[in-house]
Amino acid sequence: MIADKSSRAFRPEHIVHICFAIVFVFSTLLTWREAQVLKSSYETDQRAWLAQLASGLEHQLQQSIDEMYFFRNMLHHALDEPLVTDKSREALAAFAVKRHHPLWKININSERSMPLNGISDEALQSFPLLSRADPKRLDDELTAVLEMSYILQFNNPVNDLHYRLWYISRAGFYLSSVQDDKQETVKSYSTAIDRPYFLNAHPQSNPDRGMRWSEIYHSLYNEGEVVTVTLPVDHDNYWYGELAMDFSTEAIQRYLRQTLPTWQAGHVMLFDRKHKPLAISDGKKMSEQGINSAELAEIFNKRPDEKSGQIRSGTRFITWVRLQHFDGMMINVQTLDEGMRGETGRVTLVLVLMWGLFTLVLLACHQAIFRMIRRLLSLQETLKWRANYDGLTRQLNRSAFFEQARKQSAFCERHQLPLSLIQLDLDHFKSVNDTWGHHAGDVVLTHAASVIARTLRKEDVLGRVGGEEFCVVLPDTSLAEAVEIAERIRCKLASKEVLINAMKTLKVTASLGVSSSDEQQDYKIENLQSIADERLYRAKQAGRNCVSSGG
Repeated sequence: MIADKSSRAFRPEHIVHICFAIVFVFSTLLTWREAQVLKSSYETDQRAWLAQLASGLEHQLQQSIDEMYFFRNMLHHALDEPLVTDKSREALAAFAVKRHHPLWKININSERSMPLNGISDEALQSFPLLSRADPKRLDDELTAVLEMSYILQFNNPVNDLHYRLWYISRAGFYLSSVQDDKQETVKSYSTAIDRPYFLNAHPQSNPDRGMRWSEIYHSLYNEGEVVTVTLPVDHDNYWYGELAMDFSTEAIQRYLRQTLPTWQAGHVMLFDRKHKPLAISDGKKMSEQGINSAELAEIFNKRPDEKSGQIRSGTRFITWVRLQHFDGMMINVQTLDEGMRGETGRVTLVLVLMWGLFTLVLLACHQAIFRMIRRLLSLQETLKWRANYDGLTRQLNRSAFFEQARKQSAFCERHQLPLSLIQLDLDHFKSVNDTWGHHAGDVVLTHAASVIARTLRKEDVLGRVGGEEFCVVLPDTSLAEAVEIAERIRCKLASKEVLINAMKTLKVTASLGVSSSDEQQDYKIENLQSIADERLYRAKQAGRNCVSSGG
């Protein structure tokens, strides 16, 4: 029983299913592993090129910031040791004359320096943070800024990311790398000192006296959106003013667009600390960039020690880098479609197509082999049936019958159950063949086998052991019970006529011999058949169409 269940569980078609399932799972796992490697490579590439782009921007910012620190150090040195020359005395004298003018400009040497622009002492009173109360500090500051102007003239905005460098003094004047008209002086100066980046340079607002970045604002001179970095200038615990450097968001956007790799899909955005976009490489609106305020907040809320990272949101892959020289972040957003157009995406697509093609081929092979196995099994069943059954009567043949009979005999002997055997021979069968032909004989044999089989129980074993001879093994059946069964078979055969052709019917009878193990005290099938065969011939001698069970 267990062996039968095991054989059913491990039929060849089941093994084929299992083998192909293992191959499919293995190929899928291998493809998944390769996809994970590609995913990791893609993420690394995205972070790497964004870090490289950020590094390039950092380099540009560093150059500008280094320039600003250079000028602050120069001012510190000039304030420590004021350089008194004819030009400086001339500048101080010019200031003494012009300081009460509403607007004034001092340009000692137009070819070698930049002009100083300022407002009058009276106008100075309107601004609480401004003061000219200390003449010595004022003279030293004017002398120092004059020295700065000699160097500032060499500033070249074409080679720098910033477009303007200022020195804004609390003494009511400023120095700019970009000259403006005289009528714009008051407007420029008053606007500059009212901006948060100047007000926040106060020692109370900026106690560490470090560099500060402003928020984005609109320039006075139609220069578009601007962001400014400032650096306070102090000496001997006195706040003289601050250096300011203006960066056009358009220039930063142009830099991002020019340095963005041609093979890289997606877009890069630079955000300030307030989550406001400073520059977007593709120039589109923020609403079209595929990133929302919640995702921005998640990125900006990362720990300060996290310099770069990534997040996934739906089908979008977002990488970010925290800038060192700018108070903000650079963010890249790439959609699934953009990622698939990249090199890694194309490799992934090829990998998926290969997996799909392999799966289709595997499925086709599975179906072909499965059908072949089914046909082979069907052929095997056919051959097995033909080896064990009589093709005419569809009952067990002689060898298969004795094999099954011996199994029943061993079972009954092991459990001490009676075992009976019926030997049956059709009467006058030879004359049927001789008179009506072999076709009539075949019809008679088929009819007889059908009648006998319908009379028997499920556990009984029936076989055709000769031309017109049949043998029946009856497990757990006594001699008397076997005789009753034999008699039922005889009666059913005798009660029906067989249609030979349209004009003729035949009446079929049989002679039967019965033997039993409880009578003979022997379970050997050959012995029981021999005894039943002898009794069969006695039934023949007794006139046929009868059952013989003793004597």
